[in-house]
Amino acid sequence: MLAKVTIIWRPNVGKSSFFNMYSGHKIAIVADEEGTTRDISEYEYNDEDNNLTYILSDSGGLDFSSKTDEITKDIAERTEKSIESSDLLIWIIEYDRITELDEQVLKVIREKNISDVILVANKADNESKIMEAYSHAGYGDNLAFFPVSVSHNTGMKDIKRFVADFLTKKGLNYEHEEIDDSFVKLAMVWRPNVGKSSLINSIVWENRVMVQDMDHTTRDSIDTKFKFKESDFVLIDTAWVRRLSKVWVRNIEDWSVMRTNRAITRADVIAVVVDGFDGIVHQDLSIISKVLEEKKWLVIVVNKWDKVLDKPGVDKEKMMNRYVDYLKSKIEFLPWVSVVFTSATQRKRVDEILENAEEIKKERFKRVKTWIFNNFMEQVIYKHPPTWNKKSHNPKIYYWTQADVNPPKFVLTVNNPNHFHFSYKRYLENKIRDNFGFFGTPITIEYKWRGKHVDVVK
Repeated sequence: MLAKVTIIWRPNVGKSSFFNMYSGHKIAIVADEEGTTRDISEYEYNDEDNNLTYILSDSGGLDFSSKTDEITKDIAERTEKSIESSDLLIWIIEYDRITELDEQVLKVIREKNISDVILVANKADNESKIMEAYSHAGYGDNLAFFPVSVSHNTGMKDIKRFVADFLTKKGLNYEHEEIDDSFVKLAMVWRPNVGKSSLINSIVWENRVMVQDMDHTTRDSIDTKFKFKESDFVLIDTAWVRRLSKVWVRNIEDWSVMRTNRAITRADVIAVVVDGFDGIVHQDLSIISKVLEEKKWLVIVVNKWDKVLDKPGVDKEKMMNRYVDYLKSKIEFLPWVSVVFTSATQRKRVDEILENAEEIKKERFKRVKTWIFNNFMEQVIYKHPPTWNKKSHNPKIYYWTQADVNPPKFVLTVNNPNHFHFSYKRYLENKIRDNFGFFGTPITIEYKWRGKHVDVVK
């Protein structure tokens, strides 16, 4: 298992900027607003200069200012758990002052008897401030001390070198493991308050994501590596998504929406989590549309299924089929989409999400043997010759092949793509799916005009 280095802090010391600068990626959201980081974000950092890899953990922060705020309390509890599971802590303070909250952070460190801590004084961006920062060098029981300026990118190399030496001496100098096509990269995408955080906790069997019964309690993306049966997974959790019309430019929600879009691009399988009790809404359809635009593998997760079944008068044996019919009325392409009904709080059918992702990956990389596909196409065309549109006639297909996988792609060489009625393309796709599967993934049918240009149709 990789070593874990966790950043701890009090609000407004530039921690998120530090995390982004250290990792080299904009993973933590940066804004002049307290509580902007609410989840334990973890990044697998590959230190090429020092030839080792470790987990850089961006904690939710230790804020003791409110004893009644449930979110603040939850953040603090999860941060303390993250501290306990870490091999090294990077504690960030401001160069020019020690606050009451800093004292409380130090109290937590002492109570847990943690000695492997680096003290970082941020915002020391000139010689005068650096000298002032050293007045705190003895704070916290003479910890290793580094004055830095994140905004000027000074002092970071010294910290990384110290971390590398420390982990190497402890035998934690693991080398980088590439995330290649052998991993299933699964992104959870959702609209607010559909139980997605509880779902992720159930998947990884760890309280890694905050669970609160209110909107917008997740803001950062979180990548988690884990193994399910014989498959390696990367779970890409995403920030919540709101309607774009409600997102003000460059505010917290705007950053979250952009991050979600990036997660969809990075992932292989997209699990769109919908609220089974509320049903499909326009926002869910917008998210699904984005997934299809990226030609990703798709699983629709109907969560809170226990609440649906608890409704008075519900026929539990027939309800699932009725719900699928309801989804068909909302999503016309449903026949090829995988649907999973879950109850995250009761951890029912959660593993089916991962099982479906494994199976979809096989479908995504499936290649039909040429002679089998040739026989299939001959029968399809014989039973239903190509139909033409009003402006053309005599469409002909000369030959065909499966040209690619991931996503599956079929190329048909024709006399003229414009001669074919649009419904015939849908007919071919349905027949291909009926005979060869390819569930959970879009397929591409490409009409190639012999000797001229190509017309691509999904």
